Amino acid sequence: MPPFPGSVAKFLKPDSTFQTRHGSITPLLASQDGRPVGRLAVIANRSHNSYHGDRTGFFGFFDCVNDPVVAAALFEQAAAILRAGGLETVRGPYNPSINDDCGILMNGFERPPMVGLPWNPPYYSALLAGLGFQKARTLYVLNLPMHRREPPERLARIASRLEKRANLSMRPIDMTRLREELEIVRTVYNATLERNWGFVPIGSEDILDSAAELRAIADPRLLLIGESAGRPAGVAITLPNFNEILAGAKNTPRWLRLPHILWLMKSRRIRTCRQTVLGVVPEFRDRGLHAWLVHGQFCEAKKHHTDAVLGWLEDTNAEIIDVCKLVGGEPDREWAIFEKPLGPGDELAKPSMLA
Repeated sequence: MPPFPGSVAKFLKPDSTFQTRHGSITPLLASQDGRPVGRLAVIANRSHNSYHGDRTGFFGFFDCVNDPVVAAALFEQAAAILRAGGLETVRGPYNPSINDDCGILMNGFERPPMVGLPWNPPYYSALLAGLGFQKARTLYVLNLPMHRREPPERLARIASRLEKRANLSMRPIDMTRLREELEIVRTVYNATLERNWGFVPIGSEDILDSAAELRAIADPRLLLIGESAGRPAGVAITLPNFNEILAGAKNTPRWLRLPHILWLMKSRRIRTCRQTVLGVVPEFRDRGLHAWLVHGQFCEAKKHHTDAVLGWLEDTNAEIIDVCKLVGGEPDREWAIFEKPLGPGDELAKPSMLA
């Protein structure tokens, strides 16, 4: 399924937010008999290495035919670039960071892609394994069939008690004050994920850079801020599955694709959604607010969509997983992050492929 026009190319521009603030991206293309057969972005993320004090390089935007020779040519060129920069490990895919799309899909290939969750053919993991990569982390999502579920009474009672006890209220983001509202989201996001593996704080410029796309695809009714006595206490972000729109335009000629997407946005109801961010301000942790947020997010999303996925979820985040299962979440697909040490360097396989 083609991405939204310009959503990949924007990262490759030298003046992109990522390249001006966080690192460099070197895009590679592999060609064979005059036609493109693979692509790979080589990523040096200064922000990650500064935050974690390591020497890790990254790859992303990986796409390849089922040919180990093509994959080897791309990754050996990537390894040479990263070694030249003094890096010792390569990890990915990140497109281009852990705060963006990431991972190799490991199962559920027959399912249509969900917004922000990459899809790839089943052979990708085998190509990486053949090059010596090993799985470093697994990312999970849960499926939530809202059309055949109601919020459990137990969860509703918990949420009601919490509202009274902590003077809680929930409201949608005010799109007329988007900059200020996104700063709340950024603060909660960083505080929530700081304990996660590979976390790198997201900056104000990063989240503002995504504001244009947010305006285009988000439903303000599903961008929720939880407050306690008027103070921000948490956020719950749900995004409509914009891939349903992109699927409707995938066979449209390129020059008509954007007008067709805009027409579909006005004329087609999106059935599915992704509940992507759920976070509580540190001072309100361990008070049950995760359950209250999940209940509010479920009730509001059910008004507008029939099905949802919940995640990413790390297997170490037992509290969130338990609450998501309580609301009806069912095990769904998995994605993997791969990693390998960078050796001393070998000759490139089939260097004539590389463009």
